[in-house]
Amino acid sequence: MNKAQSPGVVDTSEQPDHRWVTDTLASLTLDQKIGQLLHPHLMPEKGIDEELEKLAGIEVGGAFFFGAEKTVLQTLSQKVQSRSPVPVVVSSDLESGAGRMVADAVIFPDAMSIAATGNKELAYQIGEAAAKEGRECGIHWSFAPVIDINDNPHSPIVNTRGFGDHPETIANMAIQMTLGMQQNGGVACAKHFPGDGYDDRDQHLCTSVNPQSLSGWRATSGRLFQQLIDAGVWSIMVGHIALPSVDPGETGRLIDAPSAVISEKIIQTLLREELGFEGVVISDAIGMGGSTSHYPEDEVVVRSIIAGCDMVLFCDPQPAFAALKSAVDEGRLTESRIDQSVRRILNLKSLLGLHRSSKTPEIANEDLLRFRQVAEDTAEKALSWIKQDQVFEPLVAGQKVLSLHLRGDPKYHVDLLDSLLKERGVEVVRLTEVDEFAHHEWDLSEFDALLVNTVFGPSWATNRIRLSGNFNRPLVELLKSGHSQILFCSFGNPYQLYEYPKVPNYLNAYSPDEATQQAYVKFLFGELTPQGQSPVQLEKLLGSLTVS
Repeated sequence: MNKAQSPGVVDTSEQPDHRWVTDTLASLTLDQKIGQLLHPHLMPEKGIDEELEKLAGIEVGGAFFFGAEKTVLQTLSQKVQSRSPVPVVVSSDLESGAGRMVADAVIFPDAMSIAATGNKELAYQIGEAAAKEGRECGIHWSFAPVIDINDNPHSPIVNTRGFGDHPETIANMAIQMTLGMQQNGGVACAKHFPGDGYDDRDQHLCTSVNPQSLSGWRATSGRLFQQLIDAGVWSIMVGHIALPSVDPGETGRLIDAPSAVISEKIIQTLLREELGFEGVVISDAIGMGGSTSHYPEDEVVVRSIIAGCDMVLFCDPQPAFAALKSAVDEGRLTESRIDQSVRRILNLKSLLGLHRSSKTPEIANEDLLRFRQVAEDTAEKALSWIKQDQVFEPLVAGQKVLSLHLRGDPKYHVDLLDSLLKERGVEVVRLTEVDEFAHHEWDLSEFDALLVNTVFGPSWATNRIRLSGNFNRPLVELLKSGHSQILFCSFGNPYQLYEYPKVPNYLNAYSPDEATQQAYVKFLFGELTPQGQSPVQLEKLLGSLTVS
């Protein structure tokens, strides 16, 4: 057991209880086995009992928990476990720790921030925090790390969720995050196989494409997944991503190439046989357009299991169960194929110790304090100067600033920033992308500084990663004002300098979390010097522009 573990937390780098797995598998009926393949989502905000009713008596193998307060999630966990004779494995998206799903937990900066620090130990500790804070509220399985290579700067899915575009950096950070989780009671999940980050489209909407040749894939995305497998990752998420060099589909037309979720060539031949992965394969959310644009959702469920997925994420339990049962009756899906998946799922559950106890271990207070410090350290060490053509003078109390907030999705914001400035005695005039600020006739010289704060990051099914919107028209006026103290900071997409390459001063903060906003305010007052290094090759877009 890792010395940093909390009492009662298992080390998931150990081996599963094969006897329990074999005995349990032998005791299950066909209906119970089919139930083990299902991994629906539950939304506590809609009511715990109401959400459990949609399971319709089906003994599901897993469940994804959406966000709520810790005590609500603990209650939901207890009720989910009590309704099934076989323990239920509970998952959630804990890519940046548990805080974006568990209201009381620590929120860490995004993965790209970790990479910008160059510090692998921070990646380990954030993985550890996800495991411990997740287990405390009944979540065992974190759908992280994202090991996609952000090869396309306009990828709307990877971006700051990933560790950048350097495969070596991605591997180093992802392996440490995986170990942090799996040595402290959680299970990690490398995603999105066979590798996202090459397309500028979103698989929530259509089948995105990994265009690499097989040899190119083996040298990059394939090598990364192999490294995570060799490091002991216990699960892999397969994405709605086509890899035409492996499976071009029946017509050979790119538009018809199947997503990996429904491709036996990609899951069975490539992932299982070539890479030797023996752990659990879970689909990405099964209703995404990347597969449902090819077939109805119930058919995608069936094809995903036939192709080699072990669990179907975000499925509607009743129709998914019925579709799989019919596939067995029709001879399309064999019970022996189902048994293969159920055995792997039971292995995962025994690895977590769920067959011994489903209790939620309480996290130590010293761990919480340490995790908060890790969040602060990550934010401060990630902040990166990308362009500095003018000297930006530190702010002082009594000054007046224009704080312009531009957001791709208003729920991702840096609103705390203005409050922190006001607390330090700065007068703040705040505007956002929804304000008609083009019609304000100010003399910009009345402001001591013009702060442009952008939050454009990965957001599902929006395709909004670039600075796009009518606000660009007045923004041009602001940027060409000739003001001596203009500062542009991206709290998301690190490529925003591409849109305004002549902005005099530009920083990347990578993440809109509170620790990052606090770090940025320290910088604004001259208390912190940016020391982060860009995890992406900005020259891909910026050409000969000098960056640091």
